[in-house]
Amino acid sequence: MRTKTTLLGAAILAAGALSSMAQSNVYSLNVVGYISRVVPASGKFALVGSQLDTGNNTYSNLFQTLPPGTKVLKWTGGGFSTATRFAASATGWSPATNNANTFNPGEAVFIQTALTNPVPITNIIAGNVPSLAATGGTNPVYSVTFTNSWVHTGFSMLSDPEPEASDATTMGLTAAITPATVTQNPKNQLLIWNEATQGYGTFSRVTFTGSGWSPSLPSLQVGQGFFLNTTNTGSWVHTFNVN
Repeated sequence: MRTKTTLLGAAILAAGALSSMAQSNVYSLNVVGYISRVVPASGKFALVGSQLDTGNNTYSNLFQTLPPGTKVLKWTGGGFSTATRFAASATGWSPATNNANTFNPGEAVFIQTALTNPVPITNIIAGNVPSLAATGGTNPVYSVTFTNSWVHTGFSMLSDPEPEASDATTMGLTAAITPATVTQNPKNQLLIWNEATQGYGTFSRVTFTGSGWSPSLPSLQVGQGFFLNTTNTGSWVHTFNVN
């Protein structure tokens, strides 16, 4: 079962008029889209990234259509915090306090269907592309430069904060992650969840390949989360352009 991921690309909607900031060619802009993720049936997992800002990035708002028995698992640095849907309402979570859990741009979670659910489930998140600004006057370019950090040594569960399909170099991860030589261990790694096999594809940051990764340069799709396994904390910087 593959993941279906959709973003309103060419059909992205500009919400309202551009409002000029005083004495500059910088504008504020709300660009609205949606990301639709299909999670495999019968207890399987999808690793989902948060890449839109709804203004209320809580479980009660973002995951209210998930059916009872569905679980949302968020990494805490040493294990998973698990929230389970038990009723089709905004507060229908166990433990009940999990309705206030946050899922902000740049974060990722596992969504797991119930073992008794025989069909895939779809979760749709609609919101603004985070922090966009327009520069250039008559023919503006809509872009944002962001810095996203990982705060754990060992495993960190993350996503690109912006809705784009990209590779690790374009995202800024290659430059941010320290490479290892052939003989160095442990190597810093990026782990991508494969929903067909329900296991990880592991990519090591190295010095001895042209791409800087072994076995190949990793790529990520819109709405997809990932794990970093690193010996240090750090951050990456990337500029995202809508057009």
